[in-house]
Amino acid sequence: MTLRQFRPDAAVALIVLVWAMYAMPRLVQSLTGTKRRATVGDVLPLNPLAVKLELLLLLLVCALCAFVILRGTAALPVERRVPLVLMLAPWVYVVVRDLYVDHVPTRGGMLYPLLVIAIWILRPQLRKLAVLGYLVVLTAVICIALGTFLPESGIFISSAGTAVAPTKEILPLGILIGIFTDGNNLGQYLAVGLPTVMLIPRRAVRAAGIAVVLFAIVWTSSRSSLAAAALACGVWVLMTVSPSVLRRPMSWALVGVTAAVMIWWPLSAPADDALTNRGAIWRHSLETWRDNPWFGSGSNWYSVLPQHVGSLGGFAFHGHNQFVHTIATGGLVFLFLVAAMFLTLAWAASQWAVRGVFPPVALLVALFASSTLEVSFGFVDRAFLVAVTVLPLMFTVFAPFPERGSPRGRRMVTTESAA
Repeated sequence: MTLRQFRPDAAVALIVLVWAMYAMPRLVQSLTGTKRRATVGDVLPLNPLAVKLELLLLLLVCALCAFVILRGTAALPVERRVPLVLMLAPWVYVVVRDLYVDHVPTRGGMLYPLLVIAIWILRPQLRKLAVLGYLVVLTAVICIALGTFLPESGIFISSAGTAVAPTKEILPLGILIGIFTDGNNLGQYLAVGLPTVMLIPRRAVRAAGIAVVLFAIVWTSSRSSLAAAALACGVWVLMTVSPSVLRRPMSWALVGVTAAVMIWWPLSAPADDALTNRGAIWRHSLETWRDNPWFGSGSNWYSVLPQHVGSLGGFAFHGHNQFVHTIATGGLVFLFLVAAMFLTLAWAASQWAVRGVFPPVALLVALFASSTLEVSFGFVDRAFLVAVTVLPLMFTVFAPFPERGSPRGRRMVTTESAA
């Protein structure tokens, strides 16, 4: 299947609009506004055009979701209702928990359930995620172009107006941030979005797209993103060459080991200055969690953390680990709900794996690897990652599985798992 064979439909429109909602305003801001290193609470001036464009696109996404939901109420799907509840439960909990302490979710934070329910109703074919793969490659190209031709917008700049060149820099070109404000943010976006590039059907285009994305990730010098991208590619190749009888247990093992490492690392009591002060963030987060182990401190806790932990220098925007962030903000209840959700996603990825479709497994591995040193998934925050996390994860769990050995299943195996 080629790109021109995709017929315009609600699923493709949703992919394009969600991508545009977070990419286009940031591009406008990069071309016309101020970009520099900022700390928690340091509000950068936003271009009014970028703000209005983001609001317009958000309204369009909400309108499309509402249209899909209203149109689908006459004949709601009877399948995957339990997975639907499990996908929505963590969001419901965190919103109710925040409202209890008078913290109102942002407009973007209210988008998650609309996307989940709309995709459940649409039940789109997984191969349509190739559209997102093309858009991830386009994002990488735009970011590389900004870094090359407009370095004042595309390279990490300090508050003093000079390029930030930390010791972790890989290329002697500065730290690529592209349309984002930090190299780690761009790295996360591209690393977690890389498995959708693997769905691009034409081999030459797919290989070129992967190469462009990997180059951009190297330029960001984001260590966790480099590891996530390498693991995603390794898992894809490993699953491709493995006997079919081993694919289900291998998918569970690969996802499980990556998730276990993500949980173990902050619990291994690293020094406070380890991994650019992440050790201190983890220690303080876990100590505070023990004060309210069941319900945590709320999703906005990290916005006030630097006021109490001055040694972090104002850069603790989140828990810098998905497990720590989850348990610190929502407690054990939130952790249980999120674990149930991702176990369901791991089951869905294993179902795709036995049918010879491996990007869903690579997606979960990349997400957990990225989430070891960053927070790469959010229900009411981390909005810039919605396109490359919420969309492909919901496609993974709600897209119809082809019958094993069916012509459509064989086409997907041939198209999507070719190395």
